[in-house]
Amino acid sequence: MSTQNQISANIANSQHSTGPRTEAGKAVSSQNALKHGLTAQTVLLPGEDEAAYRKMCEGFFDDYQPETTSERELVQFLCDTHWRLARCSRLEVRAMSTDNPDYKALDVISKHEARLKKAYSTTLKDIFELIGRRRQCHREALEKAMLIRRADNGASQ
Repeated sequence: MSTQNQISANIANSQHSTGPRTEAGKAVSSQNALKHGLTAQTVLLPGEDEAAYRKMCEGFFDDYQPETTSERELVQFLCDTHWRLARCSRLEVRAMSTDNPDYKALDVISKHEARLKKAYSTTLKDIFELIGRRRQCHREALEKAMLIRRADNGASQ
């Protein structure tokens, strides 16, 4: 149990360290807990190429052509997961590029990479199912419209 003198000393010491005061200092300190960014809330980390990320996303959206909100959200999640998977490779290179490889970091990266690969695979499957169902409904509606059109043309002759 702390004595009254220790409590008073702790209170006095806490007044000396109140954290960063400038915006630049606050920005730096906000990244203190960032180790690898594989579980970060934001996909892009400081120093990563936003233009490359956006170009990659455009390619995914062009490939899958999502039309509904659900489809767009799945494709965006796929983009984000793909970006994080690419980060794993860069982190592995960094961990191995020293004279003393960081095997603990490699283990952590490997576990995150496995989780991300599973998420990527599951999301890709979900995209194919959702977009496939939508496209099948469109085909069926078109076929039905063609049948109605043929029947109308046959009845008018």
